[in-house]
Amino acid sequence: MQQFHVRLIMAVIAVVQCLLLGVGSTGVRAASFPEAGRPITVLVPYAPGGATDVGARLMAAALEPLLKTSVQVVNRPGAGSEVGLTQLVRSRPNGYTMSYIVVPTVITHYLDPARAAIYTRASFQPIARHFLSPSTLAVRADSAYHTLHDLVEAARARPGTITVSDSGLMAVPNLCTLMLGHAAGVRFAPVHFEGGAPSIMALLGGHVEVLAGGAVDTAPYKRTGEFRVLGICDEQPDWSMPDVPTMRSQGYDVIAVSQTGVVVPAGTPADTVEVLTSAIKAVIATPDHQLKLRGLALTPAYLDSVGFAQAWVEMEKRVEPILATLRSR
Repeated sequence: MQQFHVRLIMAVIAVVQCLLLGVGSTGVRAASFPEAGRPITVLVPYAPGGATDVGARLMAAALEPLLKTSVQVVNRPGAGSEVGLTQLVRSRPNGYTMSYIVVPTVITHYLDPARAAIYTRASFQPIARHFLSPSTLAVRADSAYHTLHDLVEAARARPGTITVSDSGLMAVPNLCTLMLGHAAGVRFAPVHFEGGAPSIMALLGGHVEVLAGGAVDTAPYKRTGEFRVLGICDEQPDWSMPDVPTMRSQGYDVIAVSQTGVVVPAGTPADTVEVLTSAIKAVIATPDHQLKLRGLALTPAYLDSVGFAQAWVEMEKRVEPILATLRSR
């Protein structure tokens, strides 16, 4: 009988050891996600060709060998990313549908009652922050505006008539324009597009006078001499265009930096979140991926799910009073 008990105990220990072998040091169950052959969809709530779209496609291609399944990018532009994010929060919280998101753009959706967004910050589970891109204001090289001061004074002389293209209503570039108008006491005429690429084409084609876009949008055309960048909406000059002064240094206290990352619907299992976060971290850590991002004038800026959530909360605290002031004007 004693030998039987010993054999029983040894068998139980063996079973426990086998179970433990299926759990990594981080507590993620091996091979539980994703299922073999089941594709993952990454929503990009902007038109193809813009900074978010290009960054998402770089990430998707790098994730496939790590997750051992296909990662498909699907563009769902509309309403300054609200259309795509609405689709995300309506999807099943199982990790097979992710979306790129831009903070603070998403904050303007749920803090503006007029938009009637179906989501709040609590509707999303952050996975990781991917990259940063400060906003800029640029004009064509043949423009009469040579400095930010020239542009502001022209807006003062012609209130509400100087057209400024951007990637969508209340997207970060649009916020940059609104903040400049508020800081300088002038009004511009924003023209909204469904992503960065069409807003760039609007300036190239001479359909608008100014482009509000990320450094990723303006840097290539600055290098070719087609655009003149008047100012950057950050606390310090950007590495991609170090000769361009900040708006703050020119007398206008405007800070508008896109924090772009990946989210899933709230309620996604913690182990699935950890798998995705770890995979994205591994991609961003590679020199090749960082080089590709910098080649696009994007700044690699990984934060894990907790760090990205904290950055989101901090940005919300900064944006909320600004939006309240703009609504009261």
